[in-house]
Amino acid sequence: MKSIPLAGLGTFAIAARHLSFTKAGQEMHLTQGAISQQIRQLEERLGLTLFIRYHRRLELTVAGARLAVQLNHSFNEINELVSDLQEEETSNILTVSVMPSFATKWLIPRLGSLQEAYPDLQLRIQANDREVNFQRDRIDVAIVHSHVHSSKGHIVPLMKDKVFPVCSPAFAQQRALSEASQLAQVPLLNDDSEWRFSSPYAEWEKWLLLASAKGIKPSRGISFNRGDLAVQAAIAGQGVALGRTPLVMDDIQQGRLMMPFSEILDEGHAYLFVCPEMQRQREPVQQLLSWLVAQCYQYSPEDTLTTPDDLNSL
Repeated sequence: MKSIPLAGLGTFAIAARHLSFTKAGQEMHLTQGAISQQIRQLEERLGLTLFIRYHRRLELTVAGARLAVQLNHSFNEINELVSDLQEEETSNILTVSVMPSFATKWLIPRLGSLQEAYPDLQLRIQANDREVNFQRDRIDVAIVHSHVHSSKGHIVPLMKDKVFPVCSPAFAQQRALSEASQLAQVPLLNDDSEWRFSSPYAEWEKWLLLASAKGIKPSRGISFNRGDLAVQAAIAGQGVALGRTPLVMDDIQQGRLMMPFSEILDEGHAYLFVCPEMQRQREPVQQLLSWLVAQCYQYSPEDTLTTPDDLNSL
């Protein structure tokens, strides 16, 4: 089948709306003869008669009427889509994908500061643990863990992801925790999020190896499918959980949690700010990134991977 001339379809749609080549020409700033020629060429290309031509008027054929209805519908959809895209390009609305635990324990408690700094910025937060598909999910920016990010884009490292045991001060005092070997006698709280490791207990196993604590089986503990749930159970005095830097530092600083041991597992992982290259220069994206970097630096300067001064060179 020969390719359909799109320009001819546009001309036909206008002529069909007016039922006049003369009026179509006036709208398109063309002569009546030019419109007539384009329609004739379209009919030849399609192998269809679209108009019945009388001496002083036009009438659509059955085929022409069906084509006109479909074209009007399609052009209206295209116009609406373009309008939506233009509005999104200039709007202050950002759809942000965030890992649920990070959203609960770090982002949400700080959103008031973001609203004060940028009152016109509107966030639509979507919490999920899977790798982000920006186009499919209509996501503008994402805060992800380096474990689950493999796609291209503009990437700014935010914060190191260190891992270490935490528990409530009351629990540590009650069990007199001072050595890692004592974990054999206390409940362990596991975060077995599927995306992180091949084994749901891999982090506990690596930390126990680091601490030279032998013969301890993390699998005997209670497991949660989200890190913030394990942390919350630790705050409630239910046992010892593995804390992640951005999920527990607030609770440690405010006395709800403590680090009973000094060993810290650091495998070089991090939390990342990611967006498509075409989004990076949008003002709302720059505002959110600037705020995130400043908050991370204020939260834990030694764990921050990008400082406010670094943004000038990105």
